[in-house]
Amino acid sequence: LQPLVDRVAGRLPTWKAWLMNRAGRLALVKSVLCAIPVHQLLAFAPTKKTLRQLEKIQRGFLWAGRAVANGGHCHVNWRLVSRPLELGGLGVRDLERTGLALRLRWLWLSRTDEGRAWQGLDLQFSCHERTLFFASTYMAIGNGMKALFWEDRWLNGRSVDELMPLLYNCIPKRRRKVRTVAEGLNGNAWARDIQGVLSLHEIGQYLQLWHRAQQAMLSDAPDQLIWKWTASGIYSAQTCYLATFQGSTHSYSWKLIWKAWAPPRVKFFHWLANLDRCWTTDRLARHGLQHHPRCLLCDQAPETIRHLLLDCPFSRQAWHETLAWLRIPAPIPNQEPTLMDWWQHAKHNMPQAQRKALQSVALLVPWLVWKHRNSCVFDNATPSLRTLVDRIKEEAGSWAKAGVAGLRVVLPPTWDVH
Repeated sequence: LQPLVDRVAGRLPTWKAWLMNRAGRLALVKSVLCAIPVHQLLAFAPTKKTLRQLEKIQRGFLWAGRAVANGGHCHVNWRLVSRPLELGGLGVRDLERTGLALRLRWLWLSRTDEGRAWQGLDLQFSCHERTLFFASTYMAIGNGMKALFWEDRWLNGRSVDELMPLLYNCIPKRRRKVRTVAEGLNGNAWARDIQGVLSLHEIGQYLQLWHRAQQAMLSDAPDQLIWKWTASGIYSAQTCYLATFQGSTHSYSWKLIWKAWAPPRVKFFHWLANLDRCWTTDRLARHGLQHHPRCLLCDQAPETIRHLLLDCPFSRQAWHETLAWLRIPAPIPNQEPTLMDWWQHAKHNMPQAQRKALQSVALLVPWLVWKHRNSCVFDNATPSLRTLVDRIKEEAGSWAKAGVAGLRVVLPPTWDVH
């Protein structure tokens, strides 16, 4: 698959990545670099080496704007980057999980669409593919002609293997693959599939299955395979991909970052800040890099991302003046652990019409505080509250003109947003 890797890498030189911010490069990674391998992933599973090469190109372009990025450029582990937004990632597709989700399409069609020209062929599926498909489907019993008695999940969404594993092991493999529910229930033919001498535990499971089989009721309707991750019960690659993350911890801050109206680069900054991956003084010190001993804005405390955005007296005054100017009845951040905690607390005490405005302001103020801090660090600018607040007002007006309806509601009447 080296031609595939070369094709992906060949897209990079034409994009002039040095002219893009990371949010722009992220959009290209999602829409182009993740899309090129889709047809190959649909047909077969690439080797681990190929997947690592493709991810290396994506990682290098996102963080450094080139095909290869050294560790110092990569702010966040790629496993976290390639998780859905609601799980704390950037929503970049994990290629291995994407391929797994796409290839389950063939297993689904082999059970639901008998008109396919390739029906009857011995299609090869990996253990991971079969396991995920089994966990994602169950059989709604109708006439019992399609559902397999020993293999399918037809006993209230469970299979014989799940409910009676010892008894299941007494069934020859050739019988498991062909015995339908209709055949098995007809004269209790399923009992004749059992081979060998049963122990006491196996007899107990036999009696459980006998009781369940007697309660099963067939109808004239055909059996229906149900995909458990969609309301319609029909397979989709998107829900299959998300199913591979079942059991993961949700990020409680993702709605504030990704659902609010803000430019993509602002959201990208807040994603990094939420993970404490911004190059503040404390992080520079941990890496043994040159740094200022205290926060440049207040000169009172060591600089951390939490101090800079929430606790710094300079930043708190900027919060106060911004909220007062916009007439938003919310308290300024005060000892909250994170920006998300402050937003959750503040929004509950506000009219519904102003909550969207607060959400955008919660992203706008920290972003411009960070930019003002960078001006002091890299351009030797002097911290100026007046300059920062004026910049916040100007940017809020620009956001309102760009379509932030929530900000239009709270901006002073004299402020031109047309």
